[in-house]
Amino acid sequence: MHKTVFLFLISITLSGVSFAQNRIALVKKDGKFGFITDEGKYIADPQYEEAFSFSENLAPVMVDGKWGYIDKSGRTVIEPQYDYANWFWEGLAAVKKGEKYGYINPQNQLVIPFQYDYTFSFSEGLSMVEMDGKAGYINKSGEIVIPIEYAQAFDYYKGIGSVQDAEGRIFFIDKKGEKVDKPFLNHLILKKQDYVYFYENDKIGIKNKRGKTLTSARYDALGTLYKNRVFYKIGDEKYGIATKTGTIKRKPRFDDVQGFSEGLAAVKVDGEWGYIHHRKGMVIAPRFEDTRPFSEGLAAVKMNGKWGYINKKGELIIPCQFDDNNDEMFVRVR
Repeated sequence: MHKTVFLFLISITLSGVSFAQNRIALVKKDGKFGFITDEGKYIADPQYEEAFSFSENLAPVMVDGKWGYIDKSGRTVIEPQYDYANWFWEGLAAVKKGEKYGYINPQNQLVIPFQYDYTFSFSEGLSMVEMDGKAGYINKSGEIVIPIEYAQAFDYYKGIGSVQDAEGRIFFIDKKGEKVDKPFLNHLILKKQDYVYFYENDKIGIKNKRGKTLTSARYDALGTLYKNRVFYKIGDEKYGIATKTGTIKRKPRFDDVQGFSEGLAAVKVDGEWGYIHHRKGMVIAPRFEDTRPFSEGLAAVKMNGKWGYINKKGELIIPCQFDDNNDEMFVRVR
C-alpha cells in the first residue's frame, strides 16, 4: 500500500459559494446544529439533527430524520422530505429518496429522476453517478456522457477527470471520455496546476507538469504546496517546511500540522496548537486544544473543551461555547 499523502485540503464548503457580504458558520451546541454570523448571533438556533454549511446560499438541514434546506435568514425554503441531501453545486443538488439518488433545483423541482445508487455534486457540468456497482458521468440534463463502466470515478478539474478500472489502474480522461496521456502517470498521486506528487520506492517526491523532478522521492508525508511552501515529514521526525525544490525553510519541530489557508497554517507544538505564517513564522502562539483553518478571516479554535472563533491577530472574536466545530468554517452568502 502507498503511504498516506497528507493533502490538508480546504473544506469543500468554500468552493461554489458566491462571496459577497454575510459570513455564516455551522455550529453545534447541546447536540443540535445551528448557524451563526461572524458577530456570534444565531440566524438559526441549534435545532437540527444534522446540517451542512451554506453553498449557493442554501444549507441542507435534517429535521426528524428528513433533509431539507434553509436560506441565509434561517427560513426553511425546501421542507424536510429527503433521506439525504447534499450541497447545491452549479445550480443542482443531489438528494436521496429511498435507496436512489436524483437531482433537484433550488425551487425543489426534480430535474434528474431518482435512479442512481450514489452520486457526487456537479463539477464543470458533469457529475459522477453509480449504478449497479459501476461509475460514469452525466450532464445536467441527466444524459450519460461517459459510460457507466468504471470501478470508481472522481470530480473533474480544469477539464480532466480521473477514473479507476476494474484492475485498479487509475488514469485521466477528458470530457469526451478519452484517455489523456501523461508521463509518469503510474506514479501520479496528486494533480495540481503546475506540479504533481509522485510515489517511488515507498517515498514521495514532486515533479512539474512537464515531468521534470523538482524534489526526489524522499519524503514520507507532504502537505499541499502553498506559495512555494510545503509541510514535509521524513521518517519519525517531526514536520518541517520546505520549498517545492527541496530547500528547507523550517527544520522539523511541529508535532502535527494542518494546511495553509489565507496565509496561515495551524501547527502543534508540545501538545498545543497555534498558527504559523508561510514566511514570517509563528504569529499566533500555541495555546489551543484544537484548531481549524482560517476562512473569511476567522478560524475555529478549541479551549476548555469548547469551540469559538479567533481573528488573524489571535483575538477571540466569538467565545468558546460550542460543542463541536464539525470541521466547518465561515462562508459568505449573498
